[in-house]
Amino acid sequence: MRIFSSRWKNQSIVVKLIAAFVLVILPLYGMSIMITHYSSTQMQSEVERAHESKLHFYHNHLQFELERMSGLVNEFSFDELMSTLSTRSAIMSRYEVTSSLNDIHQKLSQIMVTSPYISDVVYYVPTLHKRVSAVDGIRNVEDQEWQNLLTTMGNLNGELSYSGSDLFFLKSNPYNMNYEEAPNFILGIRLSSGELKQRLQQLSETGGSDITLSFGDKQQVVISSSDQAASVQKRPSQIEPTSESSQITRYHSDDFLHYALYDADHSFTLTSSIAEDVLEAPLEQYKLWLWISTLISIVIILIFSFSIYRSIHKPLSALVKGFRMTEQGHTLTRIPHSRGDEFGYLYSRFNHMIERLHVLIEENYVARIRTSEAELKHLQSQIQPHFLYNSLFSIKQMAEVEHVELIQEFTDYLGQYFRYMTRDSQSEVSLGAEIEHAMIYASIQQIRFGSRIQLEVEPMDAAYNAIAIPRVIIQPIVENAFEYALSKRSRGGLLKLSYHSDQDRLLIRIEDDGDQLTDDALHDLQHSFESSFQESVLRHEHEEITGLINVHQRLQIKFGADYGLTAERSDLGGLCIIIHLPWRGE
Repeated sequence: MRIFSSRWKNQSIVVKLIAAFVLVILPLYGMSIMITHYSSTQMQSEVERAHESKLHFYHNHLQFELERMSGLVNEFSFDELMSTLSTRSAIMSRYEVTSSLNDIHQKLSQIMVTSPYISDVVYYVPTLHKRVSAVDGIRNVEDQEWQNLLTTMGNLNGELSYSGSDLFFLKSNPYNMNYEEAPNFILGIRLSSGELKQRLQQLSETGGSDITLSFGDKQQVVISSSDQAASVQKRPSQIEPTSESSQITRYHSDDFLHYALYDADHSFTLTSSIAEDVLEAPLEQYKLWLWISTLISIVIILIFSFSIYRSIHKPLSALVKGFRMTEQGHTLTRIPHSRGDEFGYLYSRFNHMIERLHVLIEENYVARIRTSEAELKHLQSQIQPHFLYNSLFSIKQMAEVEHVELIQEFTDYLGQYFRYMTRDSQSEVSLGAEIEHAMIYASIQQIRFGSRIQLEVEPMDAAYNAIAIPRVIIQPIVENAFEYALSKRSRGGLLKLSYHSDQDRLLIRIEDDGDQLTDDALHDLQHSFESSFQESVLRHEHEEITGLINVHQRLQIKFGADYGLTAERSDLGGLCIIIHLPWRGE
């Protein structure tokens, strides 16, 4: 593990960037695979549930209609006129017989209109050799016709019967196993195969499936939404007559998946058949998108790697090579370039540095080194390292997104800031110059934090501009507000600067809307301002208020004990630091 860690630390920045990018892409790619598999499975399940739902819906509908037709046959088989006509016809006149037959015809017509699945209702009176039909009316009939119909009663192992290609609900009175002996009457409801087929076609319009309705345990009568029902007729015998009602059975046949629902009460099977390629179509589509996303991911990684190599690795390698040559004593090393980006600036500064270094070495190597060391220590005492680091990191971020205009603005502010901080000729400056320096610092920070921070600065009266104050008084207070209040805000941060003259003094209010300030911390800060300098520094040696105490003591040394800093809670909710300066207006 240590060997791997050591090797990883020594790897190039480009390798680390590419590895980090791949590590980001891989989880996203893995998630896309999982989502693809889950979505395809869910869609396939939804298709299957849709087919099962259609079967249940049509089964309930058909079962209701069949039970209603069965009830009508049973009900009208006990009708007084129908049940007694055969026995009373011997004592009835011809007119009475004809009138009764017409009444029965009307009743049959009433039965027919009760369901769209009824194509005809027939009534046979063998003793009169008569047949009454709701469609064909009243006519004479030979014994062979009613005998053929009677022999089919119950041949589908239930209430339904089939004769020829027609389905019937039949009822005879009295019931007799001897089909040659004439019953009093035969009442039958003939089902409409055309209506059943039309309903199946309507049901199969969506989903890409064929719906088949088969009657009898051996599929004696088959009605299908399609003219080709061969795949269903070849099904194995998985569906037993004893299957639980409303229980859907699945089985495969050829390239089809079948969903079958068996109704034991009326001995029919409702089957939905769908091609397996239709079910697998969503999965194939998701597989296609998965391959496309894989290809896109690979292309993105290659483009990213090539871009990193061209934009960072090559120019950075040239700069590293230049430094290594300089370390080896080649002080005349130059990096030729024609770039106008940040690396171009670094190359130019490197070349300038080499030229300057060569001059310094030639003039007085030892003396210049000692002077540089002294200047460096002095600068380090003035410039906080973390501010410099953060500024350089911000420049790097803007360079990565190629925000050239913002880089120009940022570096301009940064140059003004460091020029002011490193100027040693004056121990005092005007209030106008100090305010300008503080606003430059605030602008730098506003660029860093973007829209998270807003500045509200009141224009300063020109009369205050010439007040002489110690250098770097305002900026530490502004820096404290950014460091310990505004930087912790994800949005809505506000820094406000305003002026107010009170008798013989000028009050400068610097306040923020931070939400981290407690009453105890505020009381402690004000108490530190009121204590002696030594006591305050010892109490808060490692805390953020040390810089504020330093500013407070410098102002008191300059102007007296009546001036300096005070602290209170801002109307914005955060900390408000008030700077008290002497000023006598006209």
